[in-house]
Amino acid sequence: MSYSKFVLISHLRSGTHLLRSLLESHPAIVCQSEVFNSDDPDLPYPLSLSSREILEGWVFREFEPRVQCAGFVLQVYHPLGLKAFPGIRENPDWLDVWDMLEDDPELKIIHLIRKNLLRRHLSHVMARQSGAWHQWDEQRVQTVTHLHPPVKTKSKAVNRPMVSLDAARLKQDFEEVERLHGQVRRRYQNGAYFTLSYESLCADTELLGAQLQEFLGVEKQPLHAAVKKLEQRRLSECIANYRELKMEFSATRWAEFFDEDTAL
Repeated sequence: MSYSKFVLISHLRSGTHLLRSLLESHPAIVCQSEVFNSDDPDLPYPLSLSSREILEGWVFREFEPRVQCAGFVLQVYHPLGLKAFPGIRENPDWLDVWDMLEDDPELKIIHLIRKNLLRRHLSHVMARQSGAWHQWDEQRVQTVTHLHPPVKTKSKAVNRPMVSLDAARLKQDFEEVERLHGQVRRRYQNGAYFTLSYESLCADTELLGAQLQEFLGVEKQPLHAAVKKLEQRRLSECIANYRELKMEFSATRWAEFFDEDTAL
């Protein structure tokens, strides 16, 4: 290949498309979306297509000369489901993709995490209930690579209802996300590995964007996201049983997540 390869590993509702669209605003970078999301009913290929065929035919394919770096998004649980959110369609036949990536010495890993697992969980619950997963910037969405046309979202934060969260399910989700991210660190941190958090990306997009461009080996230039935040309210304005949950988790290592004084 005439370009370098990377994979953006994250977990849904952790800023994946924020980062992906930032990267793709660079003319030398292509970042395909979730090609191993077996729960996506609109995938343009069957679940019987092999992992290698997907990597070679959809991700690391031939590009025009301007492309210096190509990659894709792989969520930490793909191509399987989540215990905390049962019912996700799985495809165990794609599990070999993890070993394929680990065996590629030239592959660069970008590992994106969201530190506040409560906010991540809430975002997941609200997206499932509302059907609004992303709010694309209409001016920039056409610059982003898609497996299928993105759904237009016009939802306003003020119209999104409050939800009640189950404490046992919340704990299960916290533990599951920590375990999955831990597996990624053990697999890849000794190679070309760049880790960052959603929170740090939001706090200093310019700095992290410059560092990522240096990591990927492309000429630095300003980056621009193609997605906007769906939610602006505080935790206590979104979670009906927030006070009860805060008390229940007060003696746990997750107590710090209940920081209601800042917007989502």
